[in-house]
Amino acid sequence: MQYLAIDLEACNRYVKGSVFSVGYVLADENFNVLKKEDIIINPKCRFVAKFRKPIEFSVTKEQAEAAPTLAEQYDKIAALFGKDTVVLAHSANSDMYMLNEACKRARVPALKFRYICTQMIYSAIYDVMNGIGLDKAAEEMGVTFTHHKADDDALMALLLLKSCCEKMGCTYLQLEKQLGIKRGYNQNYSFTPMYCAKLEKLRKMHRQQKKQEQKELRQELNTRHNLAIELDVRTFDAVRCGANEIATVNDDMAKSLEVGSTFYLVKHTGTLEVFKAEVVSLRSYDSFLELYIDSDKKGQLLRGEAELEFLERMYASHDAEREKECGVVAITFKPVHNH
Repeated sequence: MQYLAIDLEACNRYVKGSVFSVGYVLADENFNVLKKEDIIINPKCRFVAKFRKPIEFSVTKEQAEAAPTLAEQYDKIAALFGKDTVVLAHSANSDMYMLNEACKRARVPALKFRYICTQMIYSAIYDVMNGIGLDKAAEEMGVTFTHHKADDDALMALLLLKSCCEKMGCTYLQLEKQLGIKRGYNQNYSFTPMYCAKLEKLRKMHRQQKKQEQKELRQELNTRHNLAIELDVRTFDAVRCGANEIATVNDDMAKSLEVGSTFYLVKHTGTLEVFKAEVVSLRSYDSFLELYIDSDKKGQLLRGEAELEFLERMYASHDAEREKECGVVAITFKPVHNH
């Protein structure tokens, strides 16, 4: 048995399958590295390094344009996927999607193999629903690597799997049985995701906990005199995913907040959803425009589509006269959990 860890890098999010780099690491059953390589590919499309946030790729536009195409590299890549090989990737579904789309674009045969996802395996072992990024994994393991260099990312995925096996004190095949892993399947330019019984059990438990937590939070809103700020669906979901700042008109309710205050963010979508938070800092501005200019000075100059949509919704959801009358406040917060 061997391991084949893979990672793909794409250069244009507007072009499906714009893969310009296929990194891989081949290792024996004891995780000893046999070969590590970054196969550079001419994606035959515009090379865009800036996505929603700038990405520092290890391959330049010039290097990619001078490289062979995927069709020219196809036989070399296809030969990597042996029958007795455990194929793995971190956040594997993303790589499977890019690989299939790249093969479609290049008009080459679909690759057929089974695979596993190291992010899902880590989540099942450490009970972390959002997994772990490779940069954070490297930090925890004390490993130095170049993020977004495909063969380095592939090596990190391999090392993460090795770390998970060591954590559980077993081989990978034993780990499959312990976690109830059914490998994903890639064929016909599509894929079936990996299944992990342990992870599904944990997710079910967390869904039940979230349901109970929401019930308690709604009771708090109904039975106490609490401060609540209503958010649109996308902004609320961003908060759920880790965003820790909102901006709102600095009306009487907002002015009653101070550092350390507890308040509630509310989303109305048929069923009320509530997020409990504690104020970390407050910044006042004369207008939303002043706030956005200040944000530009502190952050990147290029705004992504998601942020632009958020700004447009902010402008649309607040009356200009109220903004002029009250000003604006940016509220940075941290989540508060009842249990």
